[in-house]
Amino acid sequence: MKNVNDLSNIKGKVAIVTGSATGIGQAIAVGLAEAGVDIAGTYSSTSFEETKALVEAAGQKFFPIHVNVAKPEEVATIIPLAIEEYGKFDILINSAGVESHNPIGDTYSEEEYQRCLQINLNQVVALIAEAGKYFIKAGNGGRILNVSSVAGYLGMKSGMSPYVITKHAIRGVTRSFGLELAPYGVTVNAIAPGPIFTKMTATTPTKKSMMDKVVAAKCPVGRWGFPEDFKGITNMLCSEAGGFITGQTILVDGGYTLT
Repeated sequence: MKNVNDLSNIKGKVAIVTGSATGIGQAIAVGLAEAGVDIAGTYSSTSFEETKALVEAAGQKFFPIHVNVAKPEEVATIIPLAIEEYGKFDILINSAGVESHNPIGDTYSEEEYQRCLQINLNQVVALIAEAGKYFIKAGNGGRILNVSSVAGYLGMKSGMSPYVITKHAIRGVTRSFGLELAPYGVTVNAIAPGPIFTKMTATTPTKKSMMDKVVAAKCPVGRWGFPEDFKGITNMLCSEAGGFITGQTILVDGGYTLT
């Protein structure tokens, strides 16, 4: 019987983390680095320097990849650049995403809907397909982790349909690719955050005040979630300890969906 510490050991692995500059993506990158994983992290408008410093403080390497995930041709460069830098990769974290407010009516924008679809869904599928191809050829298994949301289980307020649609879709993507890649030792899972205190969820004092009320009313644990709440679950799913879990979306929501 293997020791639990051996099962949890991911030291020496390489992870690609999209959306690594801030929020949950940054916390995941740092958490993996703290466990001995080198990081290839994508960023767009937000500087990668803070994440790089945190990863290096954990004793690991950070390779920045500047990419606009709204552009398929740029998404296609992520995996080749990571392999060119490190010679391999073992873990793919699909954390990059965007909120979208696009209510039905005179202001509805098909362009905005397509932008949300590309960022939250299409580029994730493209990266999983490319990663899966690599993992199958390498023959060493692999780990893929997507980021969904409680919006992948619930409806949300008017205008949030594009976001809700894509986050529901990520659950289907996770199940389908989890089944397809399982014979090759590749697991595909997702995490579904609840109300998490990040720059995206608390952009203004008014929005933060509104979310504070939601958390007080809807979260049985009685607090906001924080990006570091995703370190442990991510590292487990990316290790041998998570090898018998695939196709699953795991709610990390403080009980939000229980109420």
